[in-house]
Amino acid sequence: MEKWALIMAGGKGERLWPLSTADRPKQLIPLFNGKTLLELAVERVEGVAKPLILTNELIASKLPSHFEVLIEPIPKNTGPALIYATAWLQERKGPVLIAALPSDHYIHPIESFRNLLEKAFTVADTYKSIVTFGIKPTYPHTGYGYIERGERLEDGVFKVLNFHEKPDVETATRYLKSRKFYWNSGMFVWRSDILLEEIKHWAPDIYSLLYRSGELTSPDEFFSAVESISIDYAVMEKTDRIVVIEGNFMWKDVGSYRSLYDILPKDAQGNAFRDDPPFSVDSSDNLVIGGGKRVVLVGLRGVGVIIEGDTVLVLALEKDQKVREAARLLTDS
Repeated sequence: MEKWALIMAGGKGERLWPLSTADRPKQLIPLFNGKTLLELAVERVEGVAKPLILTNELIASKLPSHFEVLIEPIPKNTGPALIYATAWLQERKGPVLIAALPSDHYIHPIESFRNLLEKAFTVADTYKSIVTFGIKPTYPHTGYGYIERGERLEDGVFKVLNFHEKPDVETATRYLKSRKFYWNSGMFVWRSDILLEEIKHWAPDIYSLLYRSGELTSPDEFFSAVESISIDYAVMEKTDRIVVIEGNFMWKDVGSYRSLYDILPKDAQGNAFRDDPPFSVDSSDNLVIGGGKRVVLVGLRGVGVIIEGDTVLVLALEKDQKVREAARLLTDS
């Protein structure tokens, strides 16, 4: 059975403004050794699955010509994009094994991920189940959803008991201590025919839009009619055919400057940087993306300095979720 990776590359990436803009979404920013998040996402599946990029016309127009692309004409969240792409592949290839992978993740080491992806394909086929990757929490993170594991099926593979929304600190601390909860990575593996069966059962309104007279509808027709819904709400939180595999790799959702700080290299004072290390005096635990400019830090801690073109962003890293507000404020002005 063929193996495919649906690499999701949509969204605006406003929390990484001004690096990320409407004309250059975050997936296309060279963040790690000159490589973009999308390039890294494609590299991760090499030798395991064939990549198919799910994206919009803007990003598609900026991709290398050798990338295979399926364009979402109207953004309708992850549910419609993944469901349509699954039906599209099955229409052309027959039943296939599919991995649904966001492009804005940083995963290391790659070989550990590839090995677990191979295992996930096997588990999805063997158990006729949908597989998700759970990341062992290292601290009580309140920005991630959580997966509660149930019955053990085999080593590192469990039935999913429940999905849980982003918790408060007290609840996240309880999850951490129990050792039965994982961070929800948002990555899934399924057989195309199994997912479509589940969509037909749990989301019949969406399924009914996929076909007309036995033929797959066009992307324009499907996306103009379908509701906007995440794949989690459409099926993952309803189905009883889902299992979780424990991830054995370092995983970060690159959705904020704090996450970039955690990933990028650091100098002896813990100052993270993308290009060149900053000059620092009595300064530590800062993030600097200098855009080719010399950056000097004096007496600072926990601050981000981001220079892109003629824009300079200075932020407290603990307030990095507010960057989106600044981006929208300037866009609307």
